[in-house]
Amino acid sequence: MSRFGTRPGTRRQRGATLPAVLGLTAALAITVAVSLTVARGGVTSAAHLGRADIAIQAADAGVNRYISRLVEDPRYYDRWVDQAEDPRVDPAGVVHPPGSPWIPGTPWTYVGPPQTQIPLQDARFGSATYSLRISPPTVGSDIVTVQAQARVDAAGPRPQVRTVQAQIAPVSIADFQMISNKEIKYGSAATTTGKLYSAVSVNHLGVATAPVFAQQKVCSEPTTVECGSHYYGSDVFRAGAYDSASTPSFSDKFPTPIDFSQFTRSVNDLRDAAQHGGVYRNNPSVTAWLVQFRSDGTMRIHRATSLKIDQALSSLSCPEIVPVPENGAVFFEQPVIVSDGSSLVDACGGRGPRDSVVDGRVTIATPGNLYIGGNIAYETSGDDVLGLIATQSIIFTQYTPRDTTVRAATLAQNGQWITSLTSYDGKHESLTYIGSQTTNQGGYASMFRTRTYGYDEVLQFLRPPFYPIIEGSWENRYWREVRAPS
Repeated sequence: MSRFGTRPGTRRQRGATLPAVLGLTAALAITVAVSLTVARGGVTSAAHLGRADIAIQAADAGVNRYISRLVEDPRYYDRWVDQAEDPRVDPAGVVHPPGSPWIPGTPWTYVGPPQTQIPLQDARFGSATYSLRISPPTVGSDIVTVQAQARVDAAGPRPQVRTVQAQIAPVSIADFQMISNKEIKYGSAATTTGKLYSAVSVNHLGVATAPVFAQQKVCSEPTTVECGSHYYGSDVFRAGAYDSASTPSFSDKFPTPIDFSQFTRSVNDLRDAAQHGGVYRNNPSVTAWLVQFRSDGTMRIHRATSLKIDQALSSLSCPEIVPVPENGAVFFEQPVIVSDGSSLVDACGGRGPRDSVVDGRVTIATPGNLYIGGNIAYETSGDDVLGLIATQSIIFTQYTPRDTTVRAATLAQNGQWITSLTSYDGKHESLTYIGSQTTNQGGYASMFRTRTYGYDEVLQFLRPPFYPIIEGSWENRYWREVRAPS
Protein backbone atom coordinates (compact mmCIF):
# COMPACT_ATOMS: atom_id res chain seq x y z
CA MET A 1 0.00 0.00 0.00
CA SER A 2 1.28 3.42 -0.84
CA ARG A 3 2.39 5.51 2.15
CA PHE A 4 0.41 8.31 0.66
CA GLY A 5 -2.91 6.51 0.60
CA THR A 6 -6.04 7.45 2.51
CA ARG A 7 -6.56 5.92 5.84
CA PRO A 8 -9.72 4.04 6.39
CA GLY A 9 -12.58 6.22 7.82
CA THR A 10 -11.12 9.63 6.89
CA ARG A 11 -13.69 10.39 4.17
CA ARG A 12 -16.49 9.49 6.56
CA GLN A 13 -15.20 11.93 9.27
CA ARG A 14 -14.85 14.81 6.76
CA GLY A 15 -18.42 14.41 5.69
CA ALA A 16 -19.62 14.56 9.30
CA THR A 17 -17.74 17.83 10.11
CA LEU A 18 -19.29 19.88 7.28
CA PRO A 19 -22.79 20.13 8.77
CA ALA A 20 -21.33 21.25 12.09
CA VAL A 21 -19.31 24.01 10.42
CA LEU A 22 -22.31 25.15 8.43
CA GLY A 23 -24.43 25.23 11.61
CA LEU A 24 -21.86 27.24 13.49
CA THR A 25 -21.52 29.67 10.60
CA ALA A 26 -25.29 30.13 10.48
CA ALA A 27 -25.43 30.74 14.22
CA LEU A 28 -22.66 33.30 13.98
CA ALA A 29 -24.43 34.99 11.08
CA ILE A 30 -27.65 35.22 13.09
CA THR A 31 -25.77 36.59 16.08
CA VAL A 32 -24.04 39.22 13.94
CA ALA A 33 -27.34 40.15 12.29
CA VAL A 34 -29.05 40.54 15.67
CA SER A 35 -26.13 42.57 16.98
CA LEU A 36 -26.23 44.84 13.95
CA THR A 37 -29.98 45.29 14.37
CA VAL A 38 -29.60 46.14 18.05
CA ALA A 39 -26.73 48.48 17.30
CA ARG A 40 -28.66 50.10 14.49
CA GLY A 41 -31.64 50.51 16.84
CA GLY A 42 -29.38 52.02 19.49
CA VAL A 43 -27.94 54.50 17.02
CA THR A 44 -31.42 55.36 15.79
CA SER A 45 -32.65 55.81 19.35
CA ALA A 46 -29.63 57.93 20.23
CA ALA A 47 -30.17 60.01 17.13
CA HIS A 48 -33.85 60.40 18.01
CA LEU A 49 -33.01 61.54 21.54
CA GLY A 50 -30.27 63.76 20.18
CA ARG A 51 -32.67 65.48 17.82
CA ALA A 52 -35.13 65.96 20.69
CA ASP A 53 -32.43 67.62 22.79
CA ILE A 54 -31.44 69.84 19.86
CA ALA A 55 -35.10 70.83 19.40
CA ILE A 56 -35.37 71.94 23.05
CA GLN A 57 -32.10 73.86 22.75
CA ALA A 58 -33.25 75.51 19.52
CA ALA A 59 -36.54 76.60 21.09
CA ASP A 60 -34.71 78.00 24.09
CA ALA A 61 -32.32 79.85 21.78
CA GLY A 62 -35.34 81.39 20.06
CA VAL A 63 -36.62 82.68 23.43
CA ASN A 64 -33.21 84.16 24.26
CA ARG A 65 -32.93 85.84 20.89
CA TYR A 66 -36.27 87.54 21.53
CA ILE A 67 -35.09 88.66 24.98
CA SER A 68 -32.10 90.32 23.29
CA ARG A 69 -34.53 92.34 21.16
CA LEU A 70 -36.36 93.48 24.31
CA VAL A 71 -33.09 94.52 25.93
CA GLU A 72 -32.51 96.86 22.98
CA ASP A 73 -36.13 98.05 22.88
CA PRO A 74 -38.38 97.22 25.89
CA ARG A 75 -41.50 97.66 23.76
CA TYR A 76 -40.21 95.80 20.73
CA TYR A 77 -43.25 93.49 20.85
CA ASP A 78 -45.51 96.54 20.42
CA ARG A 79 -43.60 97.96 17.44
CA TRP A 80 -42.61 94.99 15.27
CA VAL A 81 -43.63 91.53 14.17
CA ASP A 82 -40.39 89.65 14.72
CA GLN A 83 -38.67 87.97 11.76
CA ALA A 84 -39.14 84.61 13.50
CA GLU A 85 -42.74 85.28 14.55
CA ASP A 86 -45.83 83.79 12.96
CA PRO A 87 -47.97 86.28 10.98
CA ARG A 88 -50.12 88.47 13.23
CA VAL A 89 -53.78 89.12 12.49
CA ASP A 90 -55.11 92.51 13.62
CA PRO A 91 -58.72 93.13 14.77
CA ALA A 92 -59.73 94.05 11.22
CA GLY A 93 -58.53 90.68 9.92
CA VAL A 94 -55.46 92.05 8.12
CA VAL A 95 -52.47 89.69 8.18
CA HIS A 96 -49.09 91.22 9.02
CA PRO A 97 -46.09 89.09 7.94
CA PRO A 98 -42.88 88.55 9.92
CA GLY A 99 -40.57 91.58 9.97
CA SER A 100 -43.33 94.14 9.43
CA PRO A 101 -44.00 97.17 11.70
CA TRP A 102 -46.84 97.08 14.20
CA ILE A 103 -49.15 99.86 15.42
CA PRO A 104 -48.53 100.29 19.19
CA GLY A 105 -51.43 99.32 21.40
CA THR A 106 -53.12 97.14 18.76
CA PRO A 107 -54.06 93.60 19.89
CA TRP A 108 -53.39 90.59 17.67
CA THR A 109 -54.09 86.89 17.18
CA TYR A 110 -52.49 83.98 15.32
CA VAL A 111 -54.27 81.58 12.96
CA GLY A 112 -53.55 77.87 12.57
CA PRO A 113 -50.37 75.97 13.49
CA PRO A 114 -46.94 77.67 13.52
CA GLN A 115 -45.93 78.76 10.03
CA THR A 116 -42.64 80.67 10.22
CA GLN A 117 -39.47 78.59 10.29
CA ILE A 118 -36.17 80.42 10.82
CA PRO A 119 -32.95 78.35 10.49
CA LEU A 120 -30.97 78.41 13.69
CA GLN A 121 -28.09 75.99 13.24
CA ASP A 122 -26.86 72.88 11.43
CA ALA A 123 -26.76 70.19 14.10
CA ARG A 124 -25.34 66.68 14.11
CA PHE A 125 -28.82 65.20 13.82
CA GLY A 126 -30.24 67.60 11.27
CA SER A 127 -31.04 71.25 10.56
CA ALA A 128 -32.92 73.15 13.32
CA THR A 129 -35.53 75.87 12.75
CA TYR A 130 -37.85 77.75 15.11
CA SER A 131 -40.90 80.01 15.15
CA LEU A 132 -42.31 82.39 17.78
CA ARG A 133 -45.65 83.50 19.16
CA ILE A 134 -45.78 86.49 21.50
CA SER A 135 -48.32 87.52 24.13
CA PRO A 136 -47.94 91.15 25.33
CA PRO A 137 -48.28 92.21 28.99
CA THR A 138 -51.73 92.69 30.40
CA VAL A 139 -52.59 96.13 31.78
CA GLY A 140 -50.50 96.80 34.87
CA SER A 141 -48.11 93.92 34.18
CA ASP A 142 -44.57 93.76 32.76
CA ILE A 143 -44.67 90.11 31.76
CA VAL A 144 -44.20 89.21 28.09
CA THR A 145 -44.94 85.58 27.21
CA VAL A 146 -42.76 84.06 24.48
CA GLN A 147 -43.66 80.70 22.97
CA ALA A 148 -41.03 79.09 20.73
CA GLN A 149 -41.53 75.94 18.65
CA ALA A 150 -38.43 74.27 17.16
CA ARG A 151 -38.13 71.58 14.49
CA VAL A 152 -35.10 69.36 13.87
CA ASP A 153 -34.61 67.39 10.65
CA ALA A 154 -38.06 68.40 9.42
CA ALA A 155 -37.46 66.74 6.02
CA GLY A 156 -36.30 63.44 7.56
CA PRO A 157 -38.35 60.34 8.36
CA ARG A 158 -38.56 61.09 12.09
CA PRO A 159 -38.56 64.88 12.64
CA GLN A 160 -38.55 66.25 16.18
CA VAL A 161 -40.85 69.12 17.21
CA ARG A 162 -40.66 70.64 20.70
CA THR A 163 -42.31 73.77 22.14
CA VAL A 164 -41.29 75.84 25.14
CA GLN A 165 -42.95 78.80 26.80
CA ALA A 166 -41.22 81.45 28.89
CA GLN A 167 -42.50 84.47 30.76
CA ILE A 168 -39.99 87.31 30.88
CA ALA A 169 -40.13 90.65 32.67
CA PRO A 170 -37.87 93.62 33.38
CA VAL A 171 -37.05 95.37 36.64
CA SER A 172 -39.25 98.45 36.92
CA ILE A 173 -38.21 101.69 38.59
CA ALA A 174 -41.39 101.19 40.65
CA ASP A 175 -39.58 98.26 42.30
CA PHE A 176 -37.69 100.91 44.30
CA GLN A 177 -38.98 103.13 47.07
CA MET A 178 -36.61 105.88 45.97
CA ILE A 179 -34.35 106.44 42.96
CA SER A 180 -32.43 109.72 42.80
CA ASN A 181 -29.66 111.19 40.70
CA LYS A 182 -28.76 113.23 43.78
CA GLU A 183 -27.86 112.29 47.35
CA ILE A 184 -30.58 110.89 49.62
CA LYS A 185 -30.86 111.43 53.37
CA TYR A 186 -33.34 109.91 55.81
CA GLY A 187 -33.68 111.04 59.43
CA SER A 188 -33.40 108.99 62.59
CA ALA A 189 -37.17 108.38 62.75
CA ALA A 190 -37.34 106.98 59.21
CA THR A 191 -37.91 103.31 58.45
CA THR A 192 -37.71 102.57 54.73
CA THR A 193 -39.24 99.35 53.45
CA GLY A 194 -38.34 99.53 49.74
CA LYS A 195 -35.05 99.52 47.88
CA LEU A 196 -33.13 102.82 47.72
CA TYR A 197 -30.86 103.95 44.87
CA SER A 198 -28.69 107.05 44.55
CA ALA A 199 -26.24 108.06 41.83
CA VAL A 200 -24.32 109.84 44.62
CA SER A 201 -24.81 108.76 48.25
CA VAL A 202 -27.40 107.45 50.70
CA ASN A 203 -27.16 108.78 54.26
CA HIS A 204 -29.62 106.85 56.41
CA LEU A 205 -30.01 107.60 60.13
CA GLY A 206 -32.99 105.33 60.70
CA VAL A 207 -33.56 101.74 59.57
CA ALA A 208 -33.50 100.41 55.99
CA THR A 209 -35.22 97.04 55.78
CA ALA A 210 -34.58 96.64 52.02
CA PRO A 211 -31.26 96.83 50.13
CA VAL A 212 -29.58 100.23 49.65
CA PHE A 213 -27.48 101.11 46.58
CA ALA A 214 -25.27 104.21 46.17
CA GLN A 215 -22.83 104.78 43.35
CA GLN A 216 -20.40 106.58 45.66
CA LYS A 217 -21.07 106.07 49.39
CA VAL A 218 -23.53 104.62 51.89
CA CYS A 219 -23.33 105.96 55.45
CA SER A 220 -25.17 106.97 58.61
CA GLU A 221 -23.82 110.41 59.55
CA PRO A 222 -26.10 112.92 61.35
CA THR A 223 -24.07 116.09 60.70
CA THR A 224 -23.94 115.99 56.89
CA VAL A 225 -26.12 115.28 53.88
CA GLU A 226 -23.47 113.66 51.73
CA CYS A 227 -21.37 110.85 53.17
CA GLY A 228 -17.82 111.41 54.34
CA SER A 229 -17.16 107.71 54.94
CA HIS A 230 -18.62 104.27 54.31
CA TYR A 231 -20.87 102.44 56.74
CA TYR A 232 -22.85 99.22 56.22
CA GLY A 233 -23.85 98.27 59.77
CA SER A 234 -26.78 95.87 60.12
CA ASP A 235 -28.28 98.08 62.83
CA VAL A 236 -29.21 100.51 60.02
CA PHE A 237 -28.90 98.53 56.80
CA ARG A 238 -30.67 95.28 57.64
CA ALA A 239 -30.83 93.97 54.06
CA GLY A 240 -27.38 95.09 52.98
CA ALA A 241 -25.79 98.21 51.53
CA TYR A 242 -23.71 98.48 48.37
CA ASP A 243 -21.48 101.33 47.26
CA SER A 244 -18.10 101.91 45.59
CA ALA A 245 -16.15 100.23 48.45
CA SER A 246 -18.47 97.37 49.48
CA THR A 247 -18.17 93.68 48.57
CA PRO A 248 -20.04 93.08 46.36
CA SER A 249 -19.94 96.65 45.11
CA PHE A 250 -22.48 98.97 43.53
CA SER A 251 -21.00 98.24 40.09
CA ASP A 252 -21.44 94.51 40.70
CA LYS A 253 -25.14 95.13 41.27
CA PHE A 254 -25.51 97.78 38.56
CA PRO A 255 -22.93 97.29 35.77
CA THR A 256 -24.83 100.02 33.94
CA PRO A 257 -26.11 102.77 36.28
CA ILE A 258 -29.68 103.99 35.82
CA ASP A 259 -29.88 106.53 33.01
CA PHE A 260 -32.77 109.00 33.40
CA SER A 261 -32.62 109.93 29.71
CA GLN A 262 -33.76 106.39 28.86
CA PHE A 263 -37.14 107.12 30.46
CA THR A 264 -38.04 109.32 27.48
CA ARG A 265 -38.85 106.20 25.48
CA SER A 266 -41.51 105.18 28.00
CA VAL A 267 -43.03 108.68 27.92
CA ASN A 268 -43.21 108.57 24.11
CA ASP A 269 -44.72 105.09 24.22
CA LEU A 270 -47.38 106.33 26.62
CA ARG A 271 -48.18 109.28 24.36
CA ASP A 272 -48.61 106.91 21.39
CA ALA A 273 -50.84 104.60 23.42
CA ALA A 274 -52.92 107.54 24.67
CA GLN A 275 -53.49 108.59 21.07
CA HIS A 276 -54.48 105.04 20.09
CA GLY A 277 -57.11 103.94 22.57
CA GLY A 278 -56.23 105.99 25.66
CA VAL A 279 -57.02 109.53 26.80
CA TYR A 280 -55.07 112.30 25.07
CA ARG A 281 -55.57 116.06 25.42
CA ASN A 282 -53.75 118.92 23.74
CA ASN A 283 -55.16 122.45 23.96
CA PRO A 284 -52.61 125.30 24.01
CA SER A 285 -55.25 127.67 25.40
CA VAL A 286 -55.52 125.62 28.59
CA THR A 287 -53.33 126.66 31.52
CA ALA A 288 -53.59 123.20 33.06
CA TRP A 289 -55.82 120.15 33.21
CA LEU A 290 -57.33 119.00 36.50
CA VAL A 291 -58.01 115.27 36.86
CA GLN A 292 -60.12 113.67 39.55
CA PHE A 293 -60.38 109.87 39.67
CA ARG A 294 -63.69 108.42 40.82
CA SER A 295 -64.32 105.07 42.50
CA ASP A 296 -66.70 104.05 39.68
CA GLY A 297 -63.83 103.71 37.19
CA THR A 298 -64.23 107.15 35.62
CA MET A 299 -62.16 110.33 35.46
CA ARG A 300 -63.40 113.90 35.65
CA ILE A 301 -61.30 116.26 33.54
CA HIS A 302 -61.54 120.05 34.02
CA ARG A 303 -59.82 122.82 32.09
CA ALA A 304 -58.16 125.00 34.73
CA THR A 305 -56.89 128.57 34.77
CA SER A 306 -54.41 129.92 37.27
CA LEU A 307 -51.81 132.64 37.64
CA LYS A 308 -49.57 130.21 39.51
CA ILE A 309 -50.69 126.60 39.41
CA ASP A 310 -48.84 125.60 42.57
CA GLN A 311 -50.47 128.36 44.66
CA ALA A 312 -54.18 128.52 43.75
CA LEU A 313 -56.67 127.79 40.99
CA SER A 314 -58.64 130.68 39.48
CA SER A 315 -61.40 128.82 37.63
CA LEU A 316 -62.50 125.39 36.49
CA SER A 317 -64.63 124.39 33.51
CA CYS A 318 -67.50 121.93 33.70
CA PRO A 319 -66.08 118.43 34.06
CA GLU A 320 -65.72 116.06 31.15
CA ILE A 321 -66.39 112.52 32.41
CA VAL A 322 -64.49 109.71 30.69
CA PRO A 323 -63.78 106.09 31.69
CA VAL A 324 -60.30 105.10 32.75
CA PRO A 325 -58.93 103.73 29.44
CA GLU A 326 -58.44 99.99 29.09
CA ASN A 327 -54.83 100.42 27.97
CA GLY A 328 -54.16 102.64 31.00
CA ALA A 329 -52.55 105.48 29.01
CA VAL A 330 -53.41 109.14 29.76
CA PHE A 331 -51.34 111.98 28.31
CA PHE A 332 -51.69 115.77 28.58
CA GLU A 333 -49.49 118.06 26.51
CA GLN A 334 -50.08 120.88 29.03
CA PRO A 335 -49.41 120.74 32.81
CA VAL A 336 -51.75 118.49 34.75
CA ILE A 337 -53.08 118.58 38.33
CA VAL A 338 -54.28 115.41 40.06
CA SER A 339 -56.93 116.03 42.75
CA ASP A 340 -57.95 119.36 44.26
CA GLY A 341 -58.05 120.10 47.98
CA SER A 342 -59.72 123.50 47.58
CA SER A 343 -63.41 124.38 47.73
CA LEU A 344 -63.41 126.11 44.33
CA VAL A 345 -66.74 125.97 42.44
CA ASP A 346 -66.55 124.90 38.79
CA ALA A 347 -68.54 126.38 35.88
CA CYS A 348 -71.36 123.86 36.42
CA GLY A 349 -71.72 124.55 40.14
CA GLY A 350 -69.71 121.60 41.38
CA ARG A 351 -67.77 122.39 44.54
CA GLY A 352 -64.49 120.97 45.80
CA PRO A 353 -62.62 119.39 47.38
CA ARG A 354 -61.97 116.85 44.66
CA ASP A 355 -60.04 113.95 46.15
CA SER A 356 -59.20 111.01 43.90
CA VAL A 357 -60.06 107.33 44.33
CA VAL A 358 -58.47 105.33 41.53
CA ASP A 359 -60.44 102.40 40.15
CA GLY A 360 -58.24 100.90 37.43
CA ARG A 361 -54.63 100.68 36.32
CA VAL A 362 -53.49 103.94 34.80
CA THR A 363 -50.53 106.23 34.21
CA ILE A 364 -50.72 109.98 33.58
CA ALA A 365 -47.82 111.75 31.87
CA THR A 366 -47.03 115.30 30.77
CA PRO A 367 -43.99 116.96 29.15
CA GLY A 368 -44.16 119.71 31.79
CA ASN A 369 -44.79 119.74 35.54
CA LEU A 370 -47.29 117.47 37.23
CA TYR A 371 -49.02 118.89 40.32
CA ILE A 372 -50.60 116.96 43.19
CA GLY A 373 -53.43 119.06 44.60
CA GLY A 374 -55.25 116.67 46.94
CA ASN A 375 -55.58 113.20 48.35
CA ILE A 376 -55.12 110.10 46.15
CA ALA A 377 -56.28 106.63 47.21
CA TYR A 378 -57.07 103.28 45.53
CA GLU A 379 -60.55 101.80 45.35
CA THR A 380 -59.19 98.25 45.83
CA SER A 381 -55.71 97.59 47.16
CA GLY A 382 -53.87 95.06 45.03
CA ASP A 383 -56.10 95.64 42.01
CA ASP A 384 -55.65 99.36 41.27
CA VAL A 385 -52.48 101.32 40.59
CA LEU A 386 -51.53 104.86 39.51
CA GLY A 387 -48.38 106.17 37.87
CA LEU A 388 -47.63 109.91 37.61
CA ILE A 389 -44.87 110.97 35.19
CA ALA A 390 -43.60 114.53 34.76
CA THR A 391 -40.86 115.24 32.26
CA GLN A 392 -40.05 118.15 34.58
CA SER A 393 -41.05 118.20 38.29
CA ILE A 394 -43.61 116.65 40.63
CA ILE A 395 -44.98 119.48 42.82
CA PHE A 396 -47.33 119.37 45.82
CA THR A 397 -49.52 122.49 45.67
CA GLN A 398 -50.47 124.88 48.46
CA TYR A 399 -54.12 123.84 48.13
CA THR A 400 -53.43 120.27 49.25
CA PRO A 401 -55.33 119.41 52.46
CA ARG A 402 -53.90 120.07 55.90
CA ASP A 403 -53.33 116.32 56.22
CA THR A 404 -52.54 114.87 52.81
CA THR A 405 -52.34 111.20 51.86
CA VAL A 406 -51.09 110.11 48.43
CA ARG A 407 -50.71 106.62 47.00
CA ALA A 408 -48.94 106.45 43.64
CA ALA A 409 -45.69 105.81 41.80
CA THR A 410 -44.15 109.12 40.71
CA LEU A 411 -41.35 110.13 38.34
CA ALA A 412 -39.77 113.57 37.97
CA GLN A 413 -37.57 112.81 34.98
CA ASN A 414 -35.58 116.03 34.69
CA GLY A 415 -36.71 118.02 37.71
CA GLN A 416 -37.39 117.66 41.42
CA TRP A 417 -39.96 116.03 43.72
CA ILE A 418 -40.94 119.02 45.88
CA THR A 419 -43.60 121.01 47.70
CA SER A 420 -44.66 124.49 46.61
CA LEU A 421 -43.16 126.01 49.76
CA THR A 422 -39.69 125.29 51.10
CA SER A 423 -40.72 125.44 54.76
CA TYR A 424 -43.65 124.67 57.07
CA ASP A 425 -46.37 127.30 56.63
CA GLY A 426 -48.57 126.44 59.63
CA LYS A 427 -51.30 125.12 57.31
CA HIS A 428 -49.95 121.73 56.29
CA GLU A 429 -49.53 119.31 59.16
CA SER A 430 -48.76 115.95 57.62
CA LEU A 431 -47.91 114.21 54.36
CA THR A 432 -48.29 110.45 54.12
CA TYR A 433 -46.87 109.14 50.87
CA ILE A 434 -47.20 105.47 49.94
CA GLY A 435 -45.56 104.34 46.74
CA SER A 436 -42.39 104.86 44.76
CA GLN A 437 -40.43 108.07 44.10
CA THR A 438 -37.99 108.63 41.24
CA THR A 439 -36.41 112.06 40.92
CA ASN A 440 -33.54 113.40 38.87
CA GLN A 441 -32.67 116.40 41.00
CA GLY A 442 -33.70 115.22 44.46
CA GLY A 443 -36.32 117.11 46.42
CA TYR A 444 -38.04 117.96 49.67
CA ALA A 445 -41.49 118.16 51.27
CA SER A 446 -40.71 120.85 53.86
CA MET A 447 -44.12 122.49 53.49
CA PHE A 448 -45.52 119.71 55.72
CA ARG A 449 -44.58 119.65 59.39
CA THR A 450 -44.33 115.84 59.42
CA ARG A 451 -43.64 113.51 56.52
CA THR A 452 -44.13 109.76 56.39
CA TYR A 453 -42.89 107.75 53.42
CA GLY A 454 -43.72 104.11 52.83
CA TYR A 455 -43.09 101.77 49.95
CA ASP A 456 -46.15 100.19 48.30
CA GLU A 457 -45.46 96.45 48.11
CA VAL A 458 -48.19 96.12 45.47
CA LEU A 459 -45.76 97.70 43.00
CA GLN A 460 -43.66 94.53 43.15
CA PHE A 461 -46.27 92.73 41.04
CA LEU A 462 -48.51 95.50 39.67
CA ARG A 463 -46.65 98.15 37.69
CA PRO A 464 -48.46 101.24 36.37
CA PRO A 465 -49.00 100.89 32.60
CA PHE A 466 -46.03 102.05 30.48
CA TYR A 467 -44.06 102.92 33.62
CA PRO A 468 -40.30 103.00 32.87
CA ILE A 469 -38.09 99.99 33.39
CA ILE A 470 -34.38 99.69 34.07
CA GLU A 471 -32.62 99.16 30.76
CA GLY A 472 -31.18 95.72 30.07
CA SER A 473 -32.92 94.06 33.01
CA TRP A 474 -35.10 91.46 31.25
CA GLU A 475 -35.04 88.02 32.83
CA ASN A 476 -36.96 84.74 32.78
CA ARG A 477 -39.75 84.48 35.34
CA TYR A 478 -40.49 80.85 34.41
CA TRP A 479 -39.70 78.36 31.66
CA ARG A 480 -41.59 75.18 30.75
CA GLU A 481 -42.21 72.79 27.89
CA VAL A 482 -45.77 72.91 26.52
CA ARG A 483 -47.84 71.26 23.81
CA ALA A 484 -47.42 72.63 20.33
CA PRO A 485 -50.16 75.05 19.21
CA SER A 486 -52.56 73.65 16.60
